[in-house]
Amino acid sequence: MAATEERATTNQTPVTLDDITATGPGTLGGRLLRMYWQPVSRVVDLAAGRAKPVRIMSEDFTLYRGVSGTPHVVAFRCAHRGTQLSTGWVEGDDLRCFYHGWKYDGSGQCIEQPAELEPFCNRIKIRSYPTQEYLGLIFAYFGEGEAPPIRRFPDFEQPGVLSAGVPEYWPCNFFNRIDNASDGAHVPWTHRESSMRVAAAAGRTYVPRPSLPRIAEETEYGVRNGVVSNGEVTFTTHFHMPNTNQTLSSTRVEGTMQDAANLATHRLFWRLPVDDEHTVSFVVDWLPMTGEAAEAYLGRRKHAEESQDAPLGEIADGILAGRLSMPEVDHSLSTYKLFFIEDYVAQVGQGTVANRHEDRPGNSDRGVLLVRQIWQRELTALAEGQPLKRWRTPAGLMAEATAKSAVYGLGGAS
Repeated sequence: MAATEERATTNQTPVTLDDITATGPGTLGGRLLRMYWQPVSRVVDLAAGRAKPVRIMSEDFTLYRGVSGTPHVVAFRCAHRGTQLSTGWVEGDDLRCFYHGWKYDGSGQCIEQPAELEPFCNRIKIRSYPTQEYLGLIFAYFGEGEAPPIRRFPDFEQPGVLSAGVPEYWPCNFFNRIDNASDGAHVPWTHRESSMRVAAAAGRTYVPRPSLPRIAEETEYGVRNGVVSNGEVTFTTHFHMPNTNQTLSSTRVEGTMQDAANLATHRLFWRLPVDDEHTVSFVVDWLPMTGEAAEAYLGRRKHAEESQDAPLGEIADGILAGRLSMPEVDHSLSTYKLFFIEDYVAQVGQGTVANRHEDRPGNSDRGVLLVRQIWQRELTALAEGQPLKRWRTPAGLMAEATAKSAVYGLGGAS
């Protein structure tokens, strides 16, 4: 990949890691994230004719689906007296306020004011945001100006099982999760319990793989991570700037323990700030299955998703509080859920906003450090009014991971 354009230096205060973690309106981190389409909901979680509030990057919005099936994102409050619009009624593809009945179309234009003898609808318009569905998620664009084309992931558009997992809400900054995207070294330890259970189900003994030299390189889409064995890269994960991780997991598979032992899933994670102290992750899985096998797996997956009793965050909080240890976690849980708990313990356990200034990184952290450096570089360009790198996602990343994962052994970055 050619080097990015040379940028003029200025006397501005240098961008630091702290600038990454603040993502509210007007912050550098928030401005960068708003330049990209971001997921706000699963498609299946928003029925036609329903509205709900969503909070993204410390801002509140109203998400609703018209009777026609078209999703819309508009401002959180009615322009009249400021009540919450999601409490109102969806009428056709319009939204009527609960308080005094003002009605808005999908563009945010007020079209009715029932209590006004002389309506002034033409002067009232609330903010609306471009919205579209892709890969089982509803995306919106919160940036300024005309929305760019939504970023596509060609590998996930192939025939197969495509499923959006239950969104994961965690009490930590989104960059706690981004840092983990390029950190393959955590897998044999953070996910030891999961790997041991999967190995046992397959009649094997889990042995953590030996340390191998790690590589990380900037690409046209973000960062490619791998390990080197016998002179070859034997496994890769892909981080798509600014906040999407792509992995192949041969243990974190939702469904039965046998599914985890026998299947592998390609996965995309979008790590998105709810605010600076809370994060939501939207997860999309793709498996190379069609026909009856796909239908049977989706049935097992749906059963596993619906069979959880105790909230996973509460279990993980119990481990952090010392009331529970990882081996004591319910053995009926799928490895998909166990991975959630393991990652939560590690990442929320860093603190609500991790203090990266006290890190002592080693050679195994090359991918982590490279992602941080790219984020700082792009924020510096944004602060100085310089061009940002244009990221592009090619097809074929999935095939590369599939071909090279066997040597890597159980697991995969999460």
